[in-house]
Order: sequence, then C-alpha cells, then structure tokens
Amino acid sequence: MRPVSRLMLAGSAAAVLWVAAGVAVAQDAQGAQQGAERAASGAQGPAAAQAAPEGAGERGLAAGDCRMAAEGFAADSAASRDPALAYRATEIAKACEHLPAAWQSAQRLLVLDPENVDALRLAGTVALEMARYEDARRIFRGLLSKPDVEPERALRDILPPLADGDLAPAAWQVFKDSLDRATLSPQVLSLLARMACTADDLASCQSLIDEARARDGGRDAATIRLAATVAAARGDSDRALAEARLVAQGDPANHRFAVVETLAALDRRDEARAEVERIASEPDQAVEADRRLALLALADGDTAEAERRFAGRLQRQEGSGEALFYLSLIAERTGRTEAALQGYQQLVNAGAGLGPRSRAARLLVRRGEAPAAMRIFDAYLRSGRADFIDTEIARARSLAEGGMHAEAVQGLDLALERHPQHPQLLYQRAVELDAGGKTDEAIKVFEALLASRPEDAAVSNALGYTLADRDRQLRRAEKLVRAALAQRPDNAAFIDSLGWVRHRRGKSREAVPLLERAWRLSREPEIAAHYGEVLWKTGAKNDARAVWTRALVVSPDSQPLRDTIQRLTGAQPVAPSAGPSPPPGTSKP
Repeated sequence: MRPVSRLMLAGSAAAVLWVAAGVAVAQDAQGAQQGAERAASGAQGPAAAQAAPEGAGERGLAAGDCRMAAEGFAADSAASRDPALAYRATEIAKACEHLPAAWQSAQRLLVLDPENVDALRLAGTVALEMARYEDARRIFRGLLSKPDVEPERALRDILPPLADGDLAPAAWQVFKDSLDRATLSPQVLSLLARMACTADDLASCQSLIDEARARDGGRDAATIRLAATVAAARGDSDRALAEARLVAQGDPANHRFAVVETLAALDRRDEARAEVERIASEPDQAVEADRRLALLALADGDTAEAERRFAGRLQRQEGSGEALFYLSLIAERTGRTEAALQGYQQLVNAGAGLGPRSRAARLLVRRGEAPAAMRIFDAYLRSGRADFIDTEIARARSLAEGGMHAEAVQGLDLALERHPQHPQLLYQRAVELDAGGKTDEAIKVFEALLASRPEDAAVSNALGYTLADRDRQLRRAEKLVRAALAQRPDNAAFIDSLGWVRHRRGKSREAVPLLERAWRLSREPEIAAHYGEVLWKTGAKNDARAVWTRALVVSPDSQPLRDTIQRLTGAQPVAPSAGPSPPPGTSKP
C-alpha cells in the first residue's frame, strides 16, 4: 500500500503501541513565512552577517512571498562570498520548505565555510531532506572527523532531532554503517536504536539496545520502553511485557500504563482492559484510567460505552478537547452528521489543529459544501500556526474522499507553485491522479520523483505498489518494493505492497504470511482489505471475514475496506457490535 500521510513517515512498527492513545486537537506549528522570518532574524553558525544592501531575498521577505525569498536568497548567496548569508539563505529556504533552493544554498555554504561545524550540520540535514544519502554521509563524516570535534559529544547533539521524526529513515541509511559501534557510548547506541526503530529496522534496533545494555547502559525509561515496543512488534509477547512491567515499576509517574499499551499492541484487548480496571483503583490514576477505558471501548467498537465515558469526561472537564473530538467521531460513525459537524466546529473555533478540521471538511465535501470545507483550511493557514504542506495535503484528501479528484490535483498544483518540486506534494498529486483514473499520469509523476530521489524507499514503494495494483510491469513492481524493504524491512505498508504484488503475480499462498505480518504490525484498513482478499481467494473465507470484522471495528468508515468486502461477498459490510472477533486461523485454505 501507499502511506497516505507525509512521504517520510515515522516507522509503522514504532507506532504499533497504543494506536488509539489519543488525537491531538491543537497544533503549535508555525507558518512557513513566520519560520522564514525567524531564520532571517538571526541565523546561527557562521559569523553574523554584516549589514548588506537589500537583495532579492530581502524583497521576498518584505513581500511575504516565501518562494521569492528562498530563491532570492539562494541567488544572493551565489553572488556573495559571505558564508553567513549562505547560512541564512539555507535556513530561510528550509523554513519555506523550498528544498531545491535550500540545497543550492547549502552547497554554496559548503564552498564558503567547509570547516564550520554548524554549517556542516545544516547542510547535512538538507541533504537528508533531499534524499541525497551519499552527500549526507560525506558531510557528516567530514564533520565528525574534524580534529576539533569530539565525535561522542557531536553525536549526542546531532542524533536526537533525527531519531524520531520524518527524517529518521533517511538518517538511519546515513548513520547505520558510518559509525564504529565499538567506540560509541551506551547513550549514543540508545539514540541509534531509536532511529533504527523509527526507520522500521527492528532487528537493528534490538541489536543496538542489546549492545547498550552490554555496556551497562540502555536501562533508562525511554530505552526500556523502546525495548517493549520492539518486542511487541516482533511478536515476542513475553519479552515485551517484561520490559513494560520493568518501566512501569521503575517510572510509574510517566509509564504507569506501559503494560496496558503493550497488551493493546499485542491485540490482547481483554487483558488490557482488565489491567486498566486494576490501575483505576489507585486514587491518583482514576482519571487517566477512565480515559484509557474509553479509548479501549472505542477500539473495540463499543461506541455506546465509549460515548458514555467521553461524555462524562467532558462534563467533568477532564480533557475536554479530546473528549469532544471523540464524541464528534462517534457521532460521525453512528450517522449523526450534524452533531459531528457541530462538535468539530467547536474545536475549530477553539483553535484546534488539523485533525478536527480535516474531519469537518470531509463531511462538508461529502454533502456538497466544498467551498465551506475549503474555508476551514484557509482560515487555518491564515492563523500562522499551520504547516502549509500538511494542510494542503489534508485539503486534497478531503476533496478526493468526496470524489473531487480533479479539484484535489488542481489544489496541489497551486501548492507546488509556492513549493516547487516538493516531494510530499508531488507524491500526493500522483496518488490523486491515480485515484481519479489518470494512472498513466500518476506513474509519470512517481517515475520523475524516483529519478530525483532514487534512494527514497517511500517513493520506490509507492511506484511499485501503483504498478502492481494496476497489473502493470509486475516484475519491476516487485523489484521496486523489495528495494524499499531492503531499507525499511519492518515497514507495514511496504510489506503489504510485497504481499500484494506476489498475489498479483499469481503467488497468493506466498502472499498470505506477508500480509499477515503487515496486519500484525499495523491495523491499517487497506492492509486488512488486501489480507482478507488474498485469504478469500485462497479458500480461507472464514479467516477473511475475521480480519475484515476486526478492521471494521477499528475503521468502520474505510471506503477501500468496505468496497473490497462488498465486491467479494456481494453484501454491504456492517460494522460489528462490541465484543471480540475470532482470530484468523479457524478455517483451512
């Protein structure tokens, strides 16, 4: 499958713990223009820039035009020998998410100030964003080999922001073979373990944790919690629960519910609920326990129980924003569209982030009120708190879910005028072209994106999956997906893609264990659709129904899932009522 959010997603395996732990209802992200202004106001690194005559970059900032500013500063720095100007130009282009201008300015910075540690770090980060792995390796190796740099201290500074975010998969490809592990401290080994886990390389993550512990490290709460995550994702329930109990006992203030979350990740929901109820008897945990029980009820499809608990939390003003969001979500799932919209709108009026806005917009588009939906996103962008790229992708998805694929593509084209060649916008553009029946054009976009980012696993997987899903170039499709998995071997979406392409190539029985593994790593409804379809076509129809039943509990409004079930069974799918569903394995292929 193609991941539907940011192109460089955090690892699916890392997210396996407590998928329903909560939805943020407010965001603090600054707008791109504000970020550019911050970068312009005082870049660090090379010596502070001297007062200079106003150039094209300054004129762009004054006009409030991020693209003009990024390209103007890149041109200004190319004509100057001032490294501080090149540093500033790179930061402004990064803040404006104009990656080509950022890379142009970063290359100029390397020419002008190749020995400056801050300049090297900034340029290396831009190389990661551009998926230029060999350039990033060269830059970071140069930084760490400088005689005045202590590698251990530098790594403790460089690795934390790269270990957990969107750049973790790229950073892992750069650092995994660039460092001599024998020389690393337990702290740096633990940071690398976090990076490996986020990059969907669970075996390496576990190996690094073990190395840290062999050197009397890796016993901090964060690393123990990570060890539980890895063990759960790899299906080692005993180790996962042992690690979770250890961190819950050692740091109860921050990890009291670690065992609950691990049981949920292992899909042992009844045990998770019993553990929450046990913890609820502790006076200082009753409020959080009630929240967890509400989330578990929702994950089990018991909307009545979940609604009762969230309504109580709202009345008691316990996490009111979250409670209102979930009450709106329940109303949406139970067909009370007007109540759902009212709830989402309350959150929007209170300054909520992209989640409630996106859900409100989708409902409006579906009932023919697309202009009102677009105004929700426009207002968010004007607030200065929105991430432009994420907002435009959410806008496109809202239109597409209402069948307005052409309008979604048009909106992305406008966004690309402001952020030329942005990989996430191009990725989403290809997705919407394909969904709108323009597969040839979609493949061309993916091909061009892969040509510009040949080492990007997400792009390789997306092209491979698209080819397989449309029964085209199946041998090449499999090669592309396997190349992606070589980088991120435990990414659920990529494993799903391999299972799907094997199915398309007539190897359905070989596809079953792949899809089962993808489904265990991530409860994405599209994975359930694929897994159930392959089970169905290999004769395991009861198992297929069990997978679909579980998926409908978690994602009752997934259209790809519902379409698959109706196409194969001839019946309109109905979300099951509360209660556990039987596990796959009750029928023979």
